[in-house]
Parts: sequence; C-alpha cells; structure tokens
Amino acid sequence: MIYLPDTNSFSAHFSGKSSSLSSRLNHEMEAGNLVLSVIVLAELEFGAHKAKQDLGSSRFTTIIAKLKTILPPEPLEENFASSYARIRYHLESTGNQIGERDLLIASHALCLNASVLTRNIREFQRVPGLHVESWQADALA
Repeated sequence: MIYLPDTNSFSAHFSGKSSSLSSRLNHEMEAGNLVLSVIVLAELEFGAHKAKQDLGSSRFTTIIAKLKTILPPEPLEENFASSYARIRYHLESTGNQIGERDLLIASHALCLNASVLTRNIREFQRVPGLHVESWQADALA
C-alpha cells in the first residue's frame, strides 16, 4: 500500500504530537511506501515560511528541506486535471463539498493510487474511490 500523508499528518509527526503516527510513518518511509504530494509540500512550505516570519524560527524550514531529500515531491501529472474535475463535480452535485486543498490532495492521491493518511477522515471519506486512513488516536471520524 502506498500512503500520501496530508499536511496535518506531517505536522503532527514533526511536532511529536503522536508517537504512534511517527512510529508508523518512519516504518512506512523506510519501506518506501510513502509519497509526498507537491500540494502537501506547498502547505508545509507555507507553514515554514510563516513560522520564520512570525516567530523568527527556521527549525521548520530545516525539517522541510530534510523531508524533500528523503521523499522527493510527486508532481501533478496530466491526468490530475480530469481526476480533479470529475471528483469536484461529483462532490458539488451531491452537496458533499470538501475544502479546496483537501480536494486537490485527494485528486492527487487517486492519480497516484495512494491512500490518504489524515486526521480528518470525515472530509476525505466523501471522495468516491479514495482509501483513507488515520494513524492518530484523535482522528476526526
């Protein structure tokens, strides 16, 4: 199984908020079962930039730089656009919209045949055909 952790999974891992998540992430990373979406990377980079500007801390920037060497970001392929359009249309027509960035992440995961690893199960489960897991005890089901 290939896993695409969303932003909140990486944030919990980096902050040490979930030892069970960190243990499993490290195991799956060593096994080569994790992918990093360029969309998730963009959100992480934003968080690092904000921390640097607001707090004067570059610790998060260092962590993100290391992550990119371990997990090179997966780019968006041509089929991403049609996947995104199909999923967005379905969710809007059924009244089950999700956040725009979550929609982008879900579409990318489907293109990569990956399961989304998230704390926010409720949001991602609305996407048909998407496998969703949480390795955090406080998941929002």
